[in-house]
Amino acid sequence: MEPALLPGDRLLVLPAGPKGLPGLRGAPPIGSVVIVARQGRFDVKRVAPPPPGVTGLWLLGDNAALSRDSRHDGAQPLSALRGRVVYRIGPRGRRGRIPAAR
Repeated sequence: MEPALLPGDRLLVLPAGPKGLPGLRGAPPIGSVVIVARQGRFDVKRVAPPPPGVTGLWLLGDNAALSRDSRHDGAQPLSALRGRVVYRIGPRGRRGRIPAAR
């Protein structure tokens, strides 16, 4: 799958609190794009359905061949969630909603 985001994209993010996203009972919807704190940096990943028996956020990159995600590092705790990407505000030719998982 082609990445939904490219270097240089500017994003509008709904920030998460200590208990996850406000108004969504904590966890973001499957297919949404989120920002998580992982291994000392911020990563942008897509929320996927967790495998059986997994708790936490199962996160996958859109480009599976090049992405380091939950397939390598396991599920991330909800406390790692920093926000949900809701809109791309730039660059000018790429403004708009972030496509849902295909």
